[in-house]
Amino acid sequence: MTSAGHGPGLPRTADTSAELRSMALHLETAAVLELRAQRTTDPRQVAVLRRRAEQRRQEAARLRERLAACGMALPPRETRPRPPAPTAP
Repeated sequence: MTSAGHGPGLPRTADTSAELRSMALHLETAAVLELRAQRTTDPRQVAVLRRRAEQRRQEAARLRERLAACGMALPPRETRPRPPAPTAP
């Protein structure tokens, strides 16, 4: 039995669901870290938070690639590089 939106031969498994949840968690965590970096005034902490956010985005991209190879996720779209975040005055 397949779920709606899944082609024949591509059953949605518990592992796939876990990977989708993990990918979403990494992306949400990256967004929170980026927001914290924008609110922080210490340049060292900003650098650490942004580095950690980028690590989460990279891990989410790896999960997406693996899921896309199985037909369970769309491949990443081509995006322009992120503009630098505004700095506090």
